[in-house]
This record gives sequence, C-alpha cells and structure tokens, in this order.
Amino acid sequence: MTKSELESLKLEGFMQQQDKEYFSLRILTDAGNLSSNEMICLAEISELYGNGYMGFTTRQCVEIPWIREDLIPEVKKRILNAGIKTGGTGTRVVAVAACKGALCRFGLLDSQEIAKNLDRKFLGIDLPGKFKIGVSACPNNCVKAPISDLGFLAQNEPKVETDMCKGCKICERTCKVDAISMIHKKAVIDYNKCISCGQCIKACPFKAMKLEKEGVAVYLGGKLGRNLRIGNRLKKLYQIDELEAITEMVIEYYKNNANKGERLGTTINRLGFNHIKNKLDI
Repeated sequence: MTKSELESLKLEGFMQQQDKEYFSLRILTDAGNLSSNEMICLAEISELYGNGYMGFTTRQCVEIPWIREDLIPEVKKRILNAGIKTGGTGTRVVAVAACKGALCRFGLLDSQEIAKNLDRKFLGIDLPGKFKIGVSACPNNCVKAPISDLGFLAQNEPKVETDMCKGCKICERTCKVDAISMIHKKAVIDYNKCISCGQCIKACPFKAMKLEKEGVAVYLGGKLGRNLRIGNRLKKLYQIDELEAITEMVIEYYKNNANKGERLGTTINRLGFNHIKNKLDI
C-alpha cells in the first residue's frame, strides 16, 4: 500500500498500526455519546473484523483495532449502513470534546449541545495542522479547555450582597479554593483566588451571593504533547451565542497565519499574542 493510499485511509479513520499489517478504526461520537444501537453495531464490528474489543480516546472517539486490510471494504459498508461517522485525524478540525455539563451538578451550561453545534459546522475543515476544540461546563475543567487549540470554559462570578449576609459561613465552607473569608461576620471574596465556579451562589441559603457576571472564558493556543502549552486567555467573558463566530474567526486566523504543520500555540509564540488579539478584534 502506497503512502498516499495510507494517508487517504487515515482521513477515513483507518490508521495503520505499528505492526504494518493491521489497522485501527477511529469512530466519531456525538460529543462523547453513542446510541445503544451504535454501540451494538461497533461491538459486532470489533467481534467480526477485529480482536473483540474497542477502546476510547482522549477526544471521546472510539477505536477498534486489529482490522485486516482486506476486510476494510466490508467494515466501511457496515459503518455506512449504520450511519456512523469515522475520521477525527489529520491536519484539520478534529472531534470537539465536551464534558457532561447538562447532567453534572457542577455544570453551568450545556457543553455537549455547544460541542455538537461546533462539530456540525467545523469538523473536518482542512488546516495547516491539527486543531482541537474543548468545551468545559465549569471550572472543574474536566475537558481541560486551556490545553486545547481553542478552549471554552464556563464561568459564574459571584458578588456578596453584604446587607443580606448573615455570617453563617456556608459559602466559606463550600469554597474549594479558600477564596471566601469572614470579616466582621460578613463574607468577603478574594477575586485573586476565586475561579468563578458559582458554587457559593447555589449554597447561600439567604441569597446573599449574587451572580455578578456569567459567560464563557476563551483560551487560545493550548496543546499537550512534547511541548506543553497552556492557552492564552482572552480578558472578557463571552456569551454562548458568540462562540460559533469566535470559532470561525480563530480558525480563519489560523488558516491564514500558521506555517504548514504548525499548531496554533506555536503560531502565537512566533507572532505574539497581541497579533492574534488585534486580528480577531474580540
């Protein structure tokens, strides 16, 4: 099999294993979700064409290893008939990762719905390098948004209504980062420590903790791997209905300014953070 043929198969989700004889098939999920029928189909494929097992990737995809080259056409047919998507590799926008924000008790927004919408519009767009998007529904940051090329992190910033505070200390005990203390029997927030998780707002029985600001923090240029880079955070908070436009602008910037094979973080290091801030004007 030629290099070009292998590359073409890779874009379809069939990646040659290190043994050079077998392939692993990567399946795209719906923001980390699969229907029961899809899971049954994948289990059958792994049993009939693989080694009887499958695994999950850090981008919430499924991989079925040990597929012989001659069986790939049959596997493609079954995948197509089941309406299951494959891919998620190469120098392009890969699967958008999201936490379980709509279900989790800490969630501040529906991260999966946001991820699905971004997936529908941007998944598979060809770019100079790999482009990862992550959506975290709260500062627990399970999806690790700051180490995605483009990361979204929900925020609920609290404010104390001093006249309503009874000094019960429930908010102080609730805060996991010691950002709240009692001064003269009133709650005081240290905003240098506060991570805007909003838990103190939910916990206060007297409604003394008010929601001052809510929105989404945006991180640019994060990445894992050999050269770990925490993304640069834009100063303001954005609303959910702005995220699609922000994504489009960031992708367009990356497409026009990155060298071939260069991740967004490397582009930012080369040109400076002010360059992308000024170009995006957001």
